[in-house]
Amino acid sequence: MRDEAGHVIDPVHGFNAAAPYSTKKTCGECHEYDKITEGFHFQQGRGEKPTPDMAKRYRWVSSPGNYGGTWCSPAPLYRSLAPKQNTNPRMIDMTSFDFVTATCGNCHPGGGPLEFDREGNRYDEHMKRVGMNPGGPNGLDGDYFKARWSETGVLEADCLLCHLPEYDYKGRNKQLAALNFRWAATAGAGLAVVKGSIKEGQPVTVTYDTKSFGEEGEVSPHIVPSPRNETCLNCHAKPDWKKKGASYSTRTDVHIRAGLRCVDCHAAGSKAVNSRIRGEEVHQFGKGDDPGGHVRDDLDNTVRQCADCHSDGYLGAPIAKHRGLPPLHLDKIACQACHIPQRYVKAAQVQVSDVFNPGPKIDPPAKHIWTFYDADMKYWNHYGELNMFTHDDQPTDPYRPVLARYKGKIYPVNRVHSAWPGILEEGKEGLNQPFMKDILKMWKTYQANPSNYPDLSKIRDDNEDGMPEVNRPEEIDALIASVTAFLADTKFDLTSRRVVWVMDDRMYTSGTEFTTLEKHDYEASPYASVHKYSHDVAPANAALGAKGCTDCHSPSAATLWGAVVKHPFDDNGKPVTEPQYRLLGMGAGPPGSARSGKTA
Repeated sequence: MRDEAGHVIDPVHGFNAAAPYSTKKTCGECHEYDKITEGFHFQQGRGEKPTPDMAKRYRWVSSPGNYGGTWCSPAPLYRSLAPKQNTNPRMIDMTSFDFVTATCGNCHPGGGPLEFDREGNRYDEHMKRVGMNPGGPNGLDGDYFKARWSETGVLEADCLLCHLPEYDYKGRNKQLAALNFRWAATAGAGLAVVKGSIKEGQPVTVTYDTKSFGEEGEVSPHIVPSPRNETCLNCHAKPDWKKKGASYSTRTDVHIRAGLRCVDCHAAGSKAVNSRIRGEEVHQFGKGDDPGGHVRDDLDNTVRQCADCHSDGYLGAPIAKHRGLPPLHLDKIACQACHIPQRYVKAAQVQVSDVFNPGPKIDPPAKHIWTFYDADMKYWNHYGELNMFTHDDQPTDPYRPVLARYKGKIYPVNRVHSAWPGILEEGKEGLNQPFMKDILKMWKTYQANPSNYPDLSKIRDDNEDGMPEVNRPEEIDALIASVTAFLADTKFDLTSRRVVWVMDDRMYTSGTEFTTLEKHDYEASPYASVHKYSHDVAPANAALGAKGCTDCHSPSAATLWGAVVKHPFDDNGKPVTEPQYRLLGMGAGPPGSARSGKTA
């Protein structure tokens, strides 16, 4: 093992035994570190331009990924990355340093924006070289404002995070919370006990376990070439539960039940299916095409497709016959639409960020501004449940996916609905958002003393589900007025800016005046995600059509006739719905129905 200077660490012989190891200098001795860290898991959108849609809509995004983009939440409000150059500290939300501590670092493998600033400088070295002050304003630079990189070090790409099955994620995250960035990989690998805290001003010490080393001072950890499913799920299980109702279990997925691994479909390196990502040590994992995610769109559909296995029996897959099914169905309907007829774990169909969610066990506190409703439009304390349950404890809450047309085919999706306070900037396209922390503080200030922002008392629970919701004209006006007053009171620059309220594709300037925003037909809102379903696939005998055409082509079949949420709340707090076939553009009814007068 080697430290950041490239010096050998040999605790058996007492040489350099107090230094944390450097993944870059250790693994990079033999492997192409720079090539590996070009992967989108490491970069998270750094250096990419927003898509045309994002650039037109989102005034706060600077990339399509979590770093500088729409973060990890399916809808606003959420943290926004500060621009590189700033003139007012009040207008700085999340810096590159904050990106690590705002829980993003808990899953990010290091490298990319956790190692280098937006100009390509390694953070800790650059701070020392130009004489920046740890914790100081540092020229209001969005990478260095109040940052302590010169003390904490950076997070180099941690190879063992994916390639060591016994990796201690909690141990690593404990170091991140203590701002012990350069020591995190050593603790995560379980090679040493790390004590102390940069955050608390305590010296950080490393005590290696010499039992992990050979007689010559070398270390030989249990490294595997392909990450296990549990490794992938360490980061993907919880957010995919929220966004997609994903379970990834033998109970819900025929592929996992058959023993397939994530990397069998999401292959990388020399095993990649697609030539765009194939190459020794290339770490661009095969990816699909999700309308809710736009990191490296140029690599869309490099994942192994359904037909790759089910047309030739690869890995023992049954060859799909589809006897009697008109070819038009296969041309117009994605495999998932029939083979994922039901979800077994609830997902967040609605996220509102305009009221205070008093649910228990929500952490960190800023997430009290997020209120979720499930596919049945019932209030769901998602983050409270996450802090009580593990992925293995997911309750069964079956529901029928929404079907939507995306790029010429029908897919099962989760169309997330949203409601949030926005900021309209004079003469500029799209919308901005208030800071998440500001809306939280506004509500906390009101709760401490209702004479502060008293208009908030007008926002009530109209549908009696236990949660207030903004839906009536007087409630919309109350929220707009309160947010405007709070921002003005706290010296937020409102020059040429106006607070609005947004629900799905409607931007309200008052409780009775709104503008309809452009969106794609498959979207519920231009400011909320749409997630395709591709996992938790049912066996063939449970697919739509297994019992005949009437699984879909019957007025009694919910597949095309079931209700789909159009807007989350009407004036009474009830959801506004429409038949599924209308969302699919079948205005007169599904083919073969009595209303359409057409045959399938």
